[in-house]
Amino acid sequence: HQCAFIFRFKSLDLGHLATSFCLLRLPKMPELKPHLTKINFTPAGPEVDIYGIRFKDKVREKARQKRLAAELAAGGKNAKQIKAEQRAAEKIRWQKQKRADAIAKGRKPDKKRGRQQQIFDEWDDLAKEERLHKKLRNGKISKVEYKKLMYGDGKEDEGVVDGSDVEE
Repeated sequence: HQCAFIFRFKSLDLGHLATSFCLLRLPKMPELKPHLTKINFTPAGPEVDIYGIRFKDKVREKARQKRLAAELAAGGKNAKQIKAEQRAAEKIRWQKQKRADAIAKGRKPDKKRGRQQQIFDEWDDLAKEERLHKKLRNGKISKVEYKKLMYGDGKEDEGVVDGSDVEE
């Protein structure tokens, strides 16, 4: 390139530059492929749902939502990657919630438990689920509240608010 004397690409710290621009991941560019091993950059982990970050401009956000829906409907390579990243993010959120619940109960989540304690924990979870289902059946709580209490707030953001998959 003609700018080789002005702008030396080899001496540029791409990882530091990407971090200074607050990039969550590096763009997929053929120019970066030979340098990927030397770049000192750690992308955002799966706990950050980069597809859930909204544009401030409503028009651009609608266009982004439409593109994302079209990509997911097409079922291509990117759709599989998007779904896998969202599943990983959901799994991490679930693990953090489980850890927070254990701490709230006064337990040490890092401590290994015996088989007996695991059985007690499973029975407690089953009893909680049964109580919530009974409240739902009797009409004391709505399907939305049931979903929120069973799975946390994360499910509402994904469009499962109608509760169509709840057995009655």
